[in-house]
Amino acid sequence: MKVTITEENCIGCGQCEATCSDVFKIEDDGIAHVVGEVKEEFKEDVETAADGCPTSAINVENA
Repeated sequence: MKVTITEENCIGCGQCEATCSDVFKIEDDGIAHVVGEVKEEFKEDVETAADGCPTSAINVENA
């Protein structure tokens, strides 16, 4: 699974980090970043975060 953030769409609301802090973190620049390895065990939470993103900034590609 590959997860990316479309930075120009991110408003830094923190919903993704609240949903899956093992994968998403709001950094000092005020936007979300993918941190660490996106393990299969996080798949459901990552998809929930992507579905809940108010600006659709989270992109998930299932490999």
